[in-house]
Amino acid sequence: MNKKVKTILITIIVFVLVFMGAKFISKELDDMCGNDIKQKISSPNGENVAYIFERSCGETTGFSPQLSILEKDDKFKNKSGNTFRANKDFSIEWLDNKHLKVIYHKSSETYKMEKKSNGIEIEYMSQ
Repeated sequence: MNKKVKTILITIIVFVLVFMGAKFISKELDDMCGNDIKQKISSPNGENVAYIFERSCGETTGFSPQLSILEKDDKFKNKSGNTFRANKDFSIEWLDNKHLKVIYHKSSETYKMEKKSNGIEIEYMSQ
């Protein structure tokens, strides 16, 4: 095998190992995080569920209030909120089966504010 082919093979192997290592580290870090469900509020027709929870990824990160909207049969997983993330508590109100209002404090830092999540349109109001 010539030197050029060896170099290419070694490069490919290194990239694969780095990728696999990054995936492993990412999974381990995600496992360090935890979600504490504060409220579970079903839509008026019961087809969707809004989860308000606090996420923490260790002693140095603090808690982050978050919102995930899932279909009624979906399992709530140990992941970040798919709809809204902030640094202060907030509340929600189902307006109807396909519309949800998120009410958050005007001094909140927001990290994620989806306008639509799992087919639900999201309206935001700061107070």
